[in-house]
Amino acid sequence: MGDIYDLIVVGGGPAGMMAAGRAAERGKTVILLEKTHRPGRKLLLCASGRCNVTNTAPPDVFLNVYGRGGPFLRTALEVFDNKKLRSFLSSYGVETIEENKGRVFPESQNAGSVLKILEAYLHNHHGKILTNSPVICIKKEDISVFEVKTRQGNFEGRNVLIATGGLSYPATGSTGDGYALAVSFSHTITPLYPAIIAFETAETWVKSVQGTPMKNIHVTAYQQNRKIAEHFGEALFTHYGISGPAILDISKRLVECLLNGPIQIRIDFKPQYTREELDSILLTRIKQHGGKAIKSCLTFFIPEKLVPVMVKLSSLEPQKKASQITTGERKKIGKQLKGLPLTLVRHRPIQEAIVTAGGINLHEVNAKTMESKRITGLYFAGEVLDIDGPTGGFNLQAAFSTGYLAGNSVK
Repeated sequence: MGDIYDLIVVGGGPAGMMAAGRAAERGKTVILLEKTHRPGRKLLLCASGRCNVTNTAPPDVFLNVYGRGGPFLRTALEVFDNKKLRSFLSSYGVETIEENKGRVFPESQNAGSVLKILEAYLHNHHGKILTNSPVICIKKEDISVFEVKTRQGNFEGRNVLIATGGLSYPATGSTGDGYALAVSFSHTITPLYPAIIAFETAETWVKSVQGTPMKNIHVTAYQQNRKIAEHFGEALFTHYGISGPAILDISKRLVECLLNGPIQIRIDFKPQYTREELDSILLTRIKQHGGKAIKSCLTFFIPEKLVPVMVKLSSLEPQKKASQITTGERKKIGKQLKGLPLTLVRHRPIQEAIVTAGGINLHEVNAKTMESKRITGLYFAGEVLDIDGPTGGFNLQAAFSTGYLAGNSVK
């Protein structure tokens, strides 16, 4: 069988690599088993390859964004917070910069630079990485030793960390393996669903405007005439519906509510103005461009590609001159500008989710160490746990923090 490792890490994502590096730094013998041909493949996709590593939000905001997972993360975030993460990256030569909404990126704008650090962290402290090694099963025959079976052979370790990620982006290796491994040790898995995801709409006109971005809009979601969520920011039309930060940040709530039926969202293109103020501005534009078609007035308010849709939804003749627009028609335009309706009928497949909600039940894990309360020497970190936050670097920070704490805790 060979050596008995102090720690066997299953999964080469940010949580697993951070845990492996920290344990190795403490002098532990460590091997990381990655099922694909290289570790960190999902990390390389983060923020379109730019890698939003964390956020500059203060500690209380950090704890709140994870909802019920916040209290569980308290120790992990105290031991390894956003400042310590940035300092860690800097110590390996990767400086970071802050962008809007506190999002933090490597100066290089390249996720590869972050992955190289994690690999160097492990190698510099004599840890091993074994790729193309999917774990088949984990057993604990002996009271103090785990046996981890892979296609490359079997390994023995005093401690095992499961950091296999969720169900999103399966091509990167995140196919839910960790859930089955946890269940084999009598752990329970809370319901799994996409936490950051785009939506499909009943309206088919979205296809005609796919790729059109909308900036500084306010999105409000309703179900059965009750407001269920709202957000200000950017959104994007797609061939199937709608996506973008303003949608993604409320998507977990929308996914939960979709179980009760379709959701109506309304897009306010000019949230800085009241309906009356907008009507006054629209009237001024109409007077200035009286001889032109009404559609030429609307590019002031919305992206040009969206104008034909807006004209149709307002029941206007496209070539009708601005000067011929009646008060009633102007009110119709204003209504669309302050609340363009869309009907969300389903979310995109969980495989497309940026983050998976649900996972290993937090009540079964020691929040101060990331060790299982059921099996001594079994640890968990990252997305495999029932923890998720919004976009903006919060999910990667949770992965780094839980990974660091686990690596810091193994005996």
